[in-house]
Amino acid sequence: MKRAFTLIELIIASIILAILVALAAPMFSDHSAGRLAAAKHRLWADIQYAQAWTIANPSNPATIQFLSDGYIIAGPPDGGTVRFTRSSFSEATGVKLTVTDVPVGGIPFNHSGALNIGLDAPEPRIQLTTDGGVESIELVLQPTSGQIRLENAIGLP
Repeated sequence: MKRAFTLIELIIASIILAILVALAAPMFSDHSAGRLAAAKHRLWADIQYAQAWTIANPSNPATIQFLSDGYIIAGPPDGGTVRFTRSSFSEATGVKLTVTDVPVGGIPFNHSGALNIGLDAPEPRIQLTTDGGVESIELVLQPTSGQIRLENAIGLP
């Protein structure tokens, strides 16, 4: 005697399969926009931290020094190196940094939180780019106030 699947069994199996596919699909998608946003938020917060530290401790000012895969917060005793790698800051793995108009020693802050680079200096620009180079964010620091502004956001929703 042959036995076939009933309609109810087929519907239940289809629902279970749909649930499994819905749970597994995000694991295969590209999270580069989220990694880029995480890097931007971390960098933004660390720049504000360096400014606040310098205002509170003018005799020991903070400096942000840039690397190809992150940056160093020099000055505060709890500062350190932030790298956009799986072992350091995994939420931003693979984000690349490009800086222009940044002094060789990094971005120093003065006692009021402004950049200590001179009034006629160009605005330092920090570009964060994903592995594929499709998404990017450009931050600009204003020398006189130390304010950070988002200049460009390409390829982000």
